[in-house]
Amino acid sequence: MKIFNLMQIVPSLHSGGVEQGTIDLSNYLASLKIRNFIISNGGNLLSYLNKQYVEHNILPVHSKNFFKMPFTAKKVNNLIKKSEINILHLRSRAPAWMIPYLAKDNLKIVSTFHNVYGHENIIKKIYNKKLSKVDKIVAISSYVKNEITNLYKINPEKIKVINRGIDINFFNKDNINQEFFINFLNKNNISPDNKIILFPGRLTKWKGQIEFLNIVSALKDKKIIFYFIGDDKNTSYKNKLINEINKKNLNNVCRVLGNLNSEELKIMYKCSDIVVSAPLKPEGFGRIISESLSMKKIILAYNYGGAKDQIDKLDDLYKINPGQLNELKNSILKVLEMDQIAINNLGNVAREHVSKNFSKNLMLESYYNFYQEL
Repeated sequence: MKIFNLMQIVPSLHSGGVEQGTIDLSNYLASLKIRNFIISNGGNLLSYLNKQYVEHNILPVHSKNFFKMPFTAKKVNNLIKKSEINILHLRSRAPAWMIPYLAKDNLKIVSTFHNVYGHENIIKKIYNKKLSKVDKIVAISSYVKNEITNLYKINPEKIKVINRGIDINFFNKDNINQEFFINFLNKNNISPDNKIILFPGRLTKWKGQIEFLNIVSALKDKKIIFYFIGDDKNTSYKNKLINEINKKNLNNVCRVLGNLNSEELKIMYKCSDIVVSAPLKPEGFGRIISESLSMKKIILAYNYGGAKDQIDKLDDLYKINPGQLNELKNSILKVLEMDQIAINNLGNVAREHVSKNFSKNLMLESYYNFYQEL
């Protein structure tokens, strides 16, 4: 086994996929008794770190103030030297702007592209490209690798695809706390008398919730309740979504639950007959795809971006041409008419597919091997 001393830099450790992945990786290495390090501006996820083998240091690495970066980089250099770090993993764009000020002797620097990122103008493109000025790059899906290769003119040999992984032991429809389950259903007045269609995703314009209301309108006379869940910090969009629901007289069939914790999210997956992923632009990965499949649920997803990578080898039923609302509506009706045996068969295949290709354990082992190869 080759020894590596890893330091990860992430802007903060509040909620989010990037942050959770940072924590998961550190704790995985800790479980192997490998001491490792994190620099961030802090956050509530710190309490989940293995304190024995993971050292966390608070620095303002979230700041986009270019004038402060040389001073922050000096403090990072001191920590690198003190801890004899030989691999530095930058997990976000802002910290990547410290690269010119970092002492690179005996140090490999890697970065992660979690998405293609907005590149509508030259300023954004320059800002994003700084992530590529490293020794090696991790892309969280084949889609991201292909896009950044073309967009930022990166040698594909420099990029390693390590798919995001989900916890298949947690996202298991048979792993449910029954008391919590019943209390949640009662609290939110969720009835088994109706079919449930779940639209998970951050409440923001590009996720496509408002556009999906056209399908809700077409199906409002069916015995279906539509649930919208996800981070609702964007109160402006949340209010706009609720106003649109009211304007279209869909109050009786739509529920906006907003942000849920992991346990509540799992219960909503379990309750659902269909999960929908219909973003207006492709996502870098889209973990709700694998989470749904791991729960043996049928997810109807726009077949592009990271979603396409996840459903590529599965039944065509899951795949919807992007933006085709009528096709999505017809697929919903088709699934609602399927018998339970067919649904169960699809679910078993789907969960096995996620287990083999998109599990958290596979992701963590891939990172471990990647660092050793460096």
